[in-house]
Amino acid sequence: MAFTYLRHQLHLHRYKVVFLFLLALFGISQQVAAQGNLKGENLPGYEFKRLRWGFSLGVNGSWYQLEHSQFYVEQIQTNPGFSVNEKTGIGFNVNFITSYRLNQNVVLRAQPGVGYHSRVIEYKGIPANPVTGFEGGDKLQELNTFAGELPLLVKYESKRRKNTQMYFIGGIKPSLVVGGQKKGEEFLQVKSMDFAIEYGVGLDMFYPFFKFAPEIRYSRGITNVHEPYPTVYNNSIQQLNTNTITLYLNFE
Repeated sequence: MAFTYLRHQLHLHRYKVVFLFLLALFGISQQVAAQGNLKGENLPGYEFKRLRWGFSLGVNGSWYQLEHSQFYVEQIQTNPGFSVNEKTGIGFNVNFITSYRLNQNVVLRAQPGVGYHSRVIEYKGIPANPVTGFEGGDKLQELNTFAGELPLLVKYESKRRKNTQMYFIGGIKPSLVVGGQKKGEEFLQVKSMDFAIEYGVGLDMFYPFFKFAPEIRYSRGITNVHEPYPTVYNNSIQQLNTNTITLYLNFE
């Protein structure tokens, strides 16, 4: 019950949450940079270590990119008020980090972890069905899931400038839903397995005792996760692809 309430509050105040998170990130970044400038070069030579470990925390915005079906086209011809559209939800990530340096500029990174994703499909003007007793009207299908994720990434680092170092990162991310997915004709059905490509940019900041890196990354699912099912929720869609933007705080 408490988790349901928390999820509801996050959804209602998602823009405030993201704004406060970005504000806090900016404050931390300024503090780290200022202290690094005062104390000279922190962790000299740390960027050349062959093997490193760490963890990351993140907040994400997720949504489905959908492709309407022929059933949907037929519905709007007789019911112009009918529509099916995607909406964005807010979630979070917790990951471990293992980094292995290949050469001066290139690092391989595995980042296994768990992601909570909230994605929403909005249905408007659903026709009633007197046979089944379905009332119709407007419905929100919220898909709130926990997924095990395994991003496998290549990181390209620029030359270190005192206590900062820019980098680009990209790779693949297989994922498997491990909880929260609902079954039944009253819910939109999606597949449990997904496969995405990811890319982003970040900034390594060297602190006296650890390396801190804010990073923003975009993930695009290339797998059609739509699950055929004979209901108005599924028949209106023929393809669903996941999209996620995540702000990570990486600590190594």
